[in-house]
Amino acid sequence: MPKVDQLAKLLEAVAAQNWAGARAIGVQIADVEEEKGHHSAAQLLRGALHPNGHRAHSTSSNGTWLGDPGLLTAALTRLQGAPLLEDIALRPVQRRELMTFVSEWRHRDALETRGIERRRKLLFHGPPGCGKSLTAHALGVALSLPTYVIRIDAVVGAYLGQTAMRIRELFHFAENTACILLLDEIDALGKRRGNQLDVGELDRVAISLMQELEHTRPKGVVVATSNLPQQLDEALFRRFDQVFEFPRPSRPELLSFGLKRARSGGIVSPRSVRRLLAAAPSYAEAVRCITAEERAVALRTMTRQA
Repeated sequence: MPKVDQLAKLLEAVAAQNWAGARAIGVQIADVEEEKGHHSAAQLLRGALHPNGHRAHSTSSNGTWLGDPGLLTAALTRLQGAPLLEDIALRPVQRRELMTFVSEWRHRDALETRGIERRRKLLFHGPPGCGKSLTAHALGVALSLPTYVIRIDAVVGAYLGQTAMRIRELFHFAENTACILLLDEIDALGKRRGNQLDVGELDRVAISLMQELEHTRPKGVVVATSNLPQQLDEALFRRFDQVFEFPRPSRPELLSFGLKRARSGGIVSPRSVRRLLAAAPSYAEAVRCITAEERAVALRTMTRQA
């Protein structure tokens, strides 16, 4: 909570119609909340200071755009760990296309000198648990780029136009930062327009998202994922340079994946893998089942040794 003296100064500025002074005090209060780790509160305060969507941006000493630090802190999470693309369960056609993309990135300067535009925006769609987000992270490792996932809850705002403004901020970040910007579950922002049951603001958000995808030239790569491509606005698809489908794995694919995963752990037997994965619908569920079995076997072993 702001101190009484800050509130008093704020009210004095309002009473005197000193709007510049009131705004400056408001910024100070938001900065204090940010320093305390109250990122959502700081973000809400800054949004109230700029209800029309215009915000002050942070800049470095040389004038480079750095974005709104409060929003970037709240809305972006850097993924840790280092999954390798060769360890991801992919079908041959997917792997070939992704390796072509990696080669394209590595030769991007040569392509540019020939006037050839590299691909910058990808859409991964398919059922849950089939490796979309993990592949995006592994792609970042292959390109030697950090991967930042966008937190949708920090992007959607309560004020009219606030969500569109935050989307714009994040795409500006992508324009100035070499990274994988992962827009997980893009369905929340890019739903098909014209649904009479939705509020009009959702249509405006979808339009803003499409405009940013259309005009932004990321320094790295923007990757979006969707579990429900049939609910996405049709016009959204053409904003991506390439669309990858991640189909539900077949029984043989799941079994092959599970056996490889179990061999690397050296705890679960092939027979147990076949039993565990009899009804698994996805790679994520296969990992969950095998990990649970590894945990149970390890605990039984430790109990016997105790």
